[in-house]
Amino acid sequence: MTLEIMLVAVALGMDSFSLSIGLGCQDITKKKKWGFTSLVGLFHVLMPLLGFVIGRAVGQLFGGLAVYFGAAVLFFLGVKMLWEALNGEKSKKCVLDGWLLLILPLSVSIDALSVGFGLGTFGVNSFTAAILFGFIAALLTWFGLALGNRAGRLMNNSEYLAGLIFIGLSVAAIL
Repeated sequence: MTLEIMLVAVALGMDSFSLSIGLGCQDITKKKKWGFTSLVGLFHVLMPLLGFVIGRAVGQLFGGLAVYFGAAVLFFLGVKMLWEALNGEKSKKCVLDGWLLLILPLSVSIDALSVGFGLGTFGVNSFTAAILFGFIAALLTWFGLALGNRAGRLMNNSEYLAGLIFIGLSVAAIL
């Protein structure tokens, strides 16, 4: 593995790390943490391989739309959490349920699709690079969940922190 591929793997995993901090502020079971982490890792393996197969043109169209979709999901999730916190609806129900358990890992893995288009130009084994991307993304996701969990326990109103993190991430994604 080259240093460049390692740096790309870390860069791809940073979106899931940031999202995981916000998610970790909530009361999430270990089963959901493992499920979320596993899906992030899986999508970070599949998306570059898919990108390698599909081609550059489709990725540019899909990638641009994905940024806005992901930003909208995070924004509305953050607003919902802030609204509930401000109205005294201190819910311990984890937002990592149902369709969000699939959509959130997919939304932070879309960048890996675009990276897959360029894997062939690096002269590296695309499968090996994709496995590394998945491993690093899963590792960063797990660390983000743990960090968010600690921060959430230190604060009485972790819903505020999680909501602000999600809103901040959504704004940063579209800027």
